[in-house]
Amino acid sequence: MVGLATYAVMRVSSRLAHTRARAVYDLFEAVDYVAERLPDALSAKLSYDDVEAVLLWRLDYLRLRGSATYGRADVTAAAAESRDEQVVTSDDDSVDYVLAKATASGRDIDALDVVVVLDLESQYLREIGALGPPADETGNQDGTV
Repeated sequence: MVGLATYAVMRVSSRLAHTRARAVYDLFEAVDYVAERLPDALSAKLSYDDVEAVLLWRLDYLRLRGSATYGRADVTAAAAESRDEQVVTSDDDSVDYVLAKATASGRDIDALDVVVVLDLESQYLREIGALGPPADETGNQDGTV
């Protein structure tokens, strides 16, 4: 009986050791993290609602690219994960996407505002383990061609 239990624990431990950990993004925590670190001039301009909107638009962009999910509901991310692919996104493209959404919403948010908010969000993502290493120009994350 003890041997069977030991085998079961070792098997599960081995499987978990080879399973990629998933970072969980908490929007409210991210908004607080970013808002608390905004430069004074920007914190006077952007409300918490503005910061939340920028972060939601960024999440929407990442979800559309397949690098963020709402669980298993996103087909793009699920397909990439099933093929064990790494999804690489461009900071420039995400800034453009967020800026277009901000402009369409009529909010007074410019490109510099978006860059600062997304840079702070990237710091938050690194802290929770949601960002991998930077990719090179070819999209490789390990530097190989």
